[in-house]
Amino acid sequence: MRLLLPALVALMAWAAAADAHSTKHGSKMHRPVPAIFVHGNSGSAQQFESNAMRFTSNGYPHDRLFVYEYDTSPGVSNDAAVANLDGFIADVQAKTGATKVDVLAHSRGTTVMHTFLETPARAEQVRRYVNFDGRTSATEPGGVPTLAVWGEGDQTREIGGAENVYFPDKAHTEVTTSSAAFADVYEFLNDRAPKTTKVLPEPPGQVTVAGRSALFPSNTGYEGARLEIYRVRAATGARIGGPRYAVTLGPDGTFGPFKVNGQKRYEFVVSKDGQSTIHNYPEPFERDDHFYRVLTAPLLAPFIETGPNHTSIAVTRMREFWGDQADPTLNDRLEFDGNNVLTPAIAPRARRVIAVFNFDKGSDGVTDTGASLFPFSVLSFLTGVDNYLPASPDASGAIAVEETMREPGGQRKTTNVPNWPSSEHTVSVYFKDYAAREYRRSRSHSHRH
Repeated sequence: MRLLLPALVALMAWAAAADAHSTKHGSKMHRPVPAIFVHGNSGSAQQFESNAMRFTSNGYPHDRLFVYEYDTSPGVSNDAAVANLDGFIADVQAKTGATKVDVLAHSRGTTVMHTFLETPARAEQVRRYVNFDGRTSATEPGGVPTLAVWGEGDQTREIGGAENVYFPDKAHTEVTTSSAAFADVYEFLNDRAPKTTKVLPEPPGQVTVAGRSALFPSNTGYEGARLEIYRVRAATGARIGGPRYAVTLGPDGTFGPFKVNGQKRYEFVVSKDGQSTIHNYPEPFERDDHFYRVLTAPLLAPFIETGPNHTSIAVTRMREFWGDQADPTLNDRLEFDGNNVLTPAIAPRARRVIAVFNFDKGSDGVTDTGASLFPFSVLSFLTGVDNYLPASPDASGAIAVEETMREPGGQRKTTNVPNWPSSEHTVSVYFKDYAAREYRRSRSHSHRH
């Protein structure tokens, strides 16, 4: 036994070293520090959706990823957002058993976080902090180790003492959702580079979706509304059978998770007595997505022309639409039955447009892309287009909504939607901010759903 003891001690030491190495380098990456995203003005979980899927592509469980959503309505201060973050972090700690959290904040969210971290007891709860394209400071907020990520704009911005990285070719929202910035964020939080910066497709029959239906920009749940999910035909957007999932929404507006086929198309229908019915059409969900949002904007409704003869469509993407660049490869295209609406007047780079509202102004059957419509023309991240899209009383027609993403990426994607009359219906199309990949079947497996 004495002869075996040195060998046993050496074996245990080797095992401990191997365990430490495996924890650092990924094979035990199943209980990372919880990460909380704090959005900016007019924001929501949508600005974290893609990177959440990149985190899970690298081994993060869904239950270690969180989004703190708060009211950014006009005139609302940050006081409640700062105060309520105490309870949110306490809830995350209770759910995960973690004593510290990592926080990633964007734009206005960085102001919320800088104020929050001014209090030492609050700063003590945050292990590491990521500051996306927002506040500057002479020192790291609250003394918390900080990574500052900057998009286009003044490249002298910095947080003193922090690690500052710059992406002058990426816009304000784009820098938050981009794979390039994700690589820096992941390495900062985990002391190692990610295995991938892609959103990796999962077997189509194993994909689940969860999220919220909420009011924009207050981020309050659409309480009492009925949510129904339908499979639809890719060529027309027409429904295939009855709802695959249905729920009456509670105060927080949450739904799911529910299973989808990652290669098929779906329609999210949100209805409530006396309100316009929302028809939301996303791209296929190639991977579990637990931060999907179906938003409705009652504050904007009075400014959107409605009528039985035309369709209203809002198109959203968490990467700015550009339409005024001299280099055509740096312009996006958003076409409705072949008509591109991203003109220099509608989507100038300086406006940071991520949502394009299309409706027939004046109900005159005429399209005019010469100027952005008020009040969308003065609201951050939004634009409005006088775009006549003929409707059918029974929505039996189809409208092709085609996006061509600027470089890098350059992907061309089409979502076909029924031509619902805007008198009673609102259509929204959600495009991904990245060039999506398709799941490739292996010869040894088949997946049906």
